[in-house]
Amino acid sequence: MGGLIDRTVEGFAMKWAEPELNGVVHIAQNLRPEDRREVYLSDRVGPREAVLRSWCESQICRMIVMDDGEPAGLTGVNGDRIWMLGTPRLTSTRNGCLQLCREGRVWVEHCLQEVGRPLWNDVYSKNTQSIAWLRSLGFTVEQARPLGDSGALFRRFWRAA
Repeated sequence: MGGLIDRTVEGFAMKWAEPELNGVVHIAQNLRPEDRREVYLSDRVGPREAVLRSWCESQICRMIVMDDGEPAGLTGVNGDRIWMLGTPRLTSTRNGCLQLCREGRVWVEHCLQEVGRPLWNDVYSKNTQSIAWLRSLGFTVEQARPLGDSGALFRRFWRAA
C-alpha cells in the first residue's frame, strides 16, 4: 500500500491510514447524509452501527485522514464486498474529489489483488455522486432494482481484476 500515503493534489493532502477507534467513531458521528440514508434503506441500521460493523467485520480496512488529521472516510472489504463510508468533508472540495478518484483507483487495485476475486456491493440509486465515482474507478454499475425491507432502488456494482 506504499502508493496510498500522503499524496498532495494542489494543496490538498489525504492520508490512508490504519483505522483507530476514535477516528472510526468520529466518522460514524459525522456520516454524510447520503451514506446515512443508504445504510438505513439497505440494512435498517443507523450510522454508528453501520460504521462500527463495517470496520469490525472487514478483512481489509483503511481510514482516510485529511491533512489536518481529521478522519473523513473509512473503506474496506468484507468477503468480496467493497465499501466506503465518509463524512461530508471527504468530497467537500474539487481537489479532494480528484485525489479521491486517483487514490481510489490504487486502493481498488490493491483490494482486487489482496482478495483475488471480483469485488461488488450495492449503491442507492439516488446517490448519483457515488455512482459517478464508482464508474470513474472502473466499476460496472447495473440497473436499479429493489433491495431489502425498504424496497428502495439500489444498483449493483462490481469489478474484476
